[in-house]
Amino acid sequence: MVDDEAAREPSAPVGGGRLSGVDLNLIVPLQALLEERSVSRAADRLFMSQPALSSALGRLRRHFDDELLVRSGNRYVLSQLAVELLPEVQSTASALAKLFGAQTEFDPGTSEREFRIVCSDYVAAVFGARLSKAVSIAAPRAMLRIEHLRDELVDEAPDSLRGIDGLILPHGFIEHTDYLDLFEDAWCCLVAASGEGAPELDIAALGARPWATTFSGRTAVIAASRELHQRGIYPRTQVTTRSFLTLPDMVAGTDRVAFLPASAAARFADRTDVSVVDSPLPLPPIRQAFWWNGATYGADAGHRWLRDLIAGVAARHPRGD
Repeated sequence: MVDDEAAREPSAPVGGGRLSGVDLNLIVPLQALLEERSVSRAADRLFMSQPALSSALGRLRRHFDDELLVRSGNRYVLSQLAVELLPEVQSTASALAKLFGAQTEFDPGTSEREFRIVCSDYVAAVFGARLSKAVSIAAPRAMLRIEHLRDELVDEAPDSLRGIDGLILPHGFIEHTDYLDLFEDAWCCLVAASGEGAPELDIAALGARPWATTFSGRTAVIAASRELHQRGIYPRTQVTTRSFLTLPDMVAGTDRVAFLPASAAARFADRTDVSVVDSPLPLPPIRQAFWWNGATYGADAGHRWLRDLIAGVAARHPRGD
């Protein structure tokens, strides 16, 4: 016989009582805020106004009773709770995308999907431009979003790749995730065209001159640095920038030296204030690859289509460009 009181008790909401009061629309802003670590960048990514995203951040802070983004100097960093939440949010967002976008087939002719790819500015210029044309032809209603490379995406890979379609980066920085080789590039050096930064360059000069480098931390360690370290030479970085395409301005009129890919250097051929010279060190080529999280996108029909398209663009990519 069923107890009358038990029979009258309402059943618990599916997913737990607390979930029933949660606005699941906050998952997307939460993911963007934690990945971008910036209200303005997250707003740009989501095509939202900054006030609207600030309002969402306020609601998230009240829900978690935590700041989530904490100011440190002139930037924001993740709180300890936010650090713990990030992989969970990425996994949840990926699962929801699969649930509501589950398709056994992908129709590029009608799809309005947004594909997010992260790479350096030089890769965006020499490869991303070709890829964007291929996407616009094959999937005219889809959108390709190319974003700037950030250190934390590399440092936290492959988990950080759950929230993006992929990352274009040379071999040597990411392990234990799926990849597709794209193209190879040679290393060359950039020096000022006159004055103290005359084009003559040898191994001793590499150790004596200050360097201009791209990025910082682990992503700034290039083959030339490793080779010099093995020879007991430790170059001194005087300036670092997040852009390969700004290196000429960091080198012109100085005695600095910069290493950069040959296809990036080719874009500076018309400049008279800098010179591109061969590396005095024998260095292996840069092997650019497209990296993605296989657990998230392995069975995704749209992502398979994107990978096939990228492979086709890579097959037609000119050598040395």
